[in-house]
Amino acid sequence: MKKASPQRPSVDLFNEFSLYLIFASTCSSDMKRYSSRSLGLILISLLLETETSHVVSSDPVVAVADDDVILPCSLLNFTKSAGLVVKWSRSNLTDTTGKDKVVHFYRDARDSNVDQDESYRGRTSLFKELKNGNVSLKLSRVKLSDEGNYMCYILVQEPNSLVHETVIQLIVVAVSNPVISINGTNGSGVVLKCEAKSWYPKPEMNWLDSERQVLPAGSAETRRDTEGLYIVRRHVTVNKKVTNTFTCRVQLQKFNFTRETGYNIPDEMFPTVPWVWIAVPVLIVCVCGLVFGFMWIKYQKLRKKIDFADQQIQELTDELDTREQELTEQLAKLKQERAALVSSVDNGCHRFSFSRTLSMSLSNKPLRRNTMAHSMTEKADVKEDEETNPLHQTIRTT
Repeated sequence: MKKASPQRPSVDLFNEFSLYLIFASTCSSDMKRYSSRSLGLILISLLLETETSHVVSSDPVVAVADDDVILPCSLLNFTKSAGLVVKWSRSNLTDTTGKDKVVHFYRDARDSNVDQDESYRGRTSLFKELKNGNVSLKLSRVKLSDEGNYMCYILVQEPNSLVHETVIQLIVVAVSNPVISINGTNGSGVVLKCEAKSWYPKPEMNWLDSERQVLPAGSAETRRDTEGLYIVRRHVTVNKKVTNTFTCRVQLQKFNFTRETGYNIPDEMFPTVPWVWIAVPVLIVCVCGLVFGFMWIKYQKLRKKIDFADQQIQELTDELDTREQELTEQLAKLKQERAALVSSVDNGCHRFSFSRTLSMSLSNKPLRRNTMAHSMTEKADVKEDEETNPLHQTIRTT
């Protein structure tokens, strides 16, 4: 332990040794032993009648590589800087013996960075508000290797022994402005290439038009350089528009970091279309239109003929239905008339047959006499005819 400066207030030797013992016990960076270390710190503080506090920052601190960052750490209701000891260390930064390496050390009202890790040499400083309890650490020219959990230990010896411990997570990102270039033409459009180097972690890249609408583009090409940083490249084919202004946007949405680059393409950069490329499609469209029109007219004519034939078929069908009904009625009427005639004939035949039978029964003999007389008369007539007819005479002579 180093010799105290004359300005340092005198304290009991036992208390001084105990306080430094407490501070030493809090300066371990092994996160697996962190809970037991805090418990031991509280027990020792209770034995020595000191106050202790432990704070874990819920929100991580995000820094951009090569920029400066502030790691916050402070004590409330602190007015004096006398007897103040501050140590900053990192959880995953230890020496060969497993002890924490010092990021920054403040004691006896001055910086004491003899044991400071070489990677932080000349890049750390405390805030100049020690009297107000602000012992935040300013880390300059942040590197990707600086990412990790930082512990701030504060020991106040007077007026009351006080130990304070704060854990801050530092996240380091790397960003850069994208670069746009023309990568040739494709048909009537221009191919643009956007390339963003030195990004960490892996970013997202999109192309935007002048109305801030995302353009359909090819898939992004991603690779890593020798330092582990990401290089992203993406192409897009754009056609001539009113403004011809396009934007490449690269962003880390999780950490709300965005970089954009705009590009305006001159009109003369767009390829001119030969007249043949225009005439051939127009000619094809015209021929297709004529063929379609001819087929449409022919179809309409056939449609009219079909409709007329359907109309005639319907008229004939209606006429046949009407004639069938009329013929059916006439047939029924004829059947009725025939039945009446048949009935009349049957009645007449019965009457005639009865009358003849009655007459023959009443005059049977005179009928026979009349019959004989009639036969004789017929024979006399035949004889007379034969005598008077020359033909009959010739036949008889022969």
